[in-house]
Amino acid sequence: MPMSLSLILNAFPMDSPFYLFMHIPKTAGTTFRSIVDKQYGFPNVLTYYNQNSTQLLDNLEATLQVGSHDYRALIGHFQYGVHAPLTRPSKYITFLRNPVERAISSYHENVKIMSPAVRDGNGELMSFGECLREREEFFANQQTKMISGKGSMEPVDASDLERAQKNIQKDFMFIGISEYFDASILLLSRLIHWRPCTYGKLNARSNKGRLDGQELFNLQKINHFDAILYKNALDDLLRDMRGAGKKFDAALAELAQSTSVAAVTGTQAAHALSDDHFAIKSFIGFAEN
Repeated sequence: MPMSLSLILNAFPMDSPFYLFMHIPKTAGTTFRSIVDKQYGFPNVLTYYNQNSTQLLDNLEATLQVGSHDYRALIGHFQYGVHAPLTRPSKYITFLRNPVERAISSYHENVKIMSPAVRDGNGELMSFGECLREREEFFANQQTKMISGKGSMEPVDASDLERAQKNIQKDFMFIGISEYFDASILLLSRLIHWRPCTYGKLNARSNKGRLDGQELFNLQKINHFDAILYKNALDDLLRDMRGAGKKFDAALAELAQSTSVAAVTGTQAAHALSDDHFAIKSFIGFAEN
C-alpha cells in the first residue's frame, strides 16, 4: 500500500506533481471534485467524464505542454495508465469504498439515469438481482479493475489484484476511504499542502431497498478482490489516523461540525474556512501570509 504519511511528507516536501485524481464511481468523487476545483481553480483542472472518445487522455502530454492554463490535475473516470506518456512527475490519488455498498449505490445511480446497464433487451428496468445475474461484471471488482488498468467489463483474477497493489505502491500518493471522508481530506490536505476548506456532500443518497441473503452473498463473492484492496487501504488509513495525534482529533471534530453546518444550510460546493477554524489550520500546517 502507499507509504506512510511521514515518509511521503519527506519524499515530496514542496514539489507538486501533476495529480491524477482517479474518480472511481460512487466513492464520494463528486464532493471530492468540488474540493479539487476549489484548491486549484476550475480552469486549471482537466476533467474526464462521459467523453465520447479518449482524445483528452490520448493527448494529455500535449495538452499540458501547450496552452495558457496552469493545469495542476486531471480528475475523472479513467483507469491506471494515463500517466505513461507524461514527461512531468505525476502521482495518482483516489478513494475506495466498501465494495458491496459501492456496487449497490452504483445500481441505484444507474437506475436514476436509466442507464442501459440496468435495462434488459426490451428496455425494461431490471431488479438488482437480475442485474447481478445478467451483468455481473458491471458490479464486480470495479476498484481493482480501475487501479490495475483493466476495463470495467473485463474479468479479473489474483494476478490483477497483485498488479493493482504494485501500482498503488509505485504510483499512488494517497488513497482515501469514502466512509472516512473527512479524515481522508484532512490527511490529504496536510500531505499536499492544500488550503483548508469545508464542503457539503454532493450526489450522496441512502441506498434504497434490501438485498436478500443470496444476492448479498453473491455480491460479496464477486467483489472478493475489491474487498482485499479495500481492507488494506482502510487499515493504512486507520493507522495514519491513530498516529496523527491530538491535533488531528481536534481538527476532525472541527471539520465534522463545519460539514454539519453546510448540510443544514444547504451549502454544497467547497469553500474556504473562516478565520476561527484554528484546529484544522493548525493540523494542516496552514499559516496566513
